[in-house]
Amino acid sequence: MSKGILGFGDSFMWGESIYFYSELDNLPFGERHEYHSSLITEGMSQYKNKYRYIQLVCDYFDTWCNVKNVNGSNNTSNLEIISKFYNRDIVYEDKYHFKLNINDYKLIIFQFTSIYRDDKNINDLLIELDSYFNKFENNGIKVITLTWMSEIYNNDIYQTKYLDRHTNIVINEIEHTSFEELIHNDSLNITVKSDFEKNNLQTNDIHLNHKGNQCFADSIIKKLENDNFKI
Repeated sequence: MSKGILGFGDSFMWGESIYFYSELDNLPFGERHEYHSSLITEGMSQYKNKYRYIQLVCDYFDTWCNVKNVNGSNNTSNLEIISKFYNRDIVYEDKYHFKLNINDYKLIIFQFTSIYRDDKNINDLLIELDSYFNKFENNGIKVITLTWMSEIYNNDIYQTKYLDRHTNIVINEIEHTSFEELIHNDSLNITVKSDFEKNNLQTNDIHLNHKGNQCFADSIIKKLENDNFKI
């Protein structure tokens, strides 16, 4: 094991809310979900790092990963970071603790977040991202994608250029192309809300619980194994 995994996503990839299962002191429970970084301890942060889905993928392949050190994001800001690698291998980005060398990674996981967070036209974004992904792939770095919203998966450009990269989410042996409907279906029990709302806590918290993170990780692992990926 030498090279790692570089992840781009949002609060789902960051591991938001999974610290509620840690049994640590002063967990920031509320009736409604709110995130305040001042309420998060280093212990809570390390717990969510250990159990977020990208780390579970890393554990399976016996490797390591990097994601942003801040919670949440949008597709445009993730694109802006990726674009910095177009003419250079090493970049400094203040949302990471240290500079990034693209040659340190064997795999990029790009989780598309809500399109309603972006000012950039989705077609333009997909075309530009594809040009960067092609460069990475030509240099031996595998790229896979996940989609929160069906509007991205069903987009003509995505259908033309991204399906070889696309990862379906498998829940109860059923494959889903996007996860928007899944996180609003409490019967699947993959969210924090589905565990705690009976106690009138986190009643709108659609972030992934342990089961949800494991389902995402298993889906990614299945995709990578089917593609004969080796770290």
